[in-house]
Amino acid sequence: MSDLVFKKIEKNDEKQLRKLIDKVLDNLENPNFFIKFEEWELESMYDESYALLHGAYDGNKLVGMSQLYVKQDLLKEYIYILGLNDYKVCEFGGNLVLPEYRGRRIMKNLVKVQIELAKQMGFDYIISMCHPDNISSKKTIMNLGLEYAKTETVNDTYLRDIFIMKL
Repeated sequence: MSDLVFKKIEKNDEKQLRKLIDKVLDNLENPNFFIKFEEWELESMYDESYALLHGAYDGNKLVGMSQLYVKQDLLKEYIYILGLNDYKVCEFGGNLVLPEYRGRRIMKNLVKVQIELAKQMGFDYIISMCHPDNISSKKTIMNLGLEYAKTETVNDTYLRDIFIMKL
């Protein structure tokens, strides 16, 4: 494996991005671990007023992705749940790594980039969520410095552990 490069995912990599998403979601041990993207979300990924999209590349191959959701309207349910109405909040989401590339600290490095961007943009808190049975994701989230806040059903459907970090 060559050295990985971490950078913004551009629209010209859309085909690779969709392929990565499909491969990862098709191989989940539990389909409830990830809230599948709707088409409008896939179309919005390149809009930086919605989310910042970064990837890990092995040469020209996209092997991992991470989003930092920044649109406050999109996060209002979670802001309310956590009582953060007076703060600027962003969320780690869409964190996916190809199965054959896991265990190489790819997500940790992608999220480090996102944390720095969140600080530069003046966010007060970062949140992240995962299914309560997704031990691997919970471990990664806590290793990044986020702390467990609570377990809630979000979007009226999905049970999620919610984690938070003050910037």
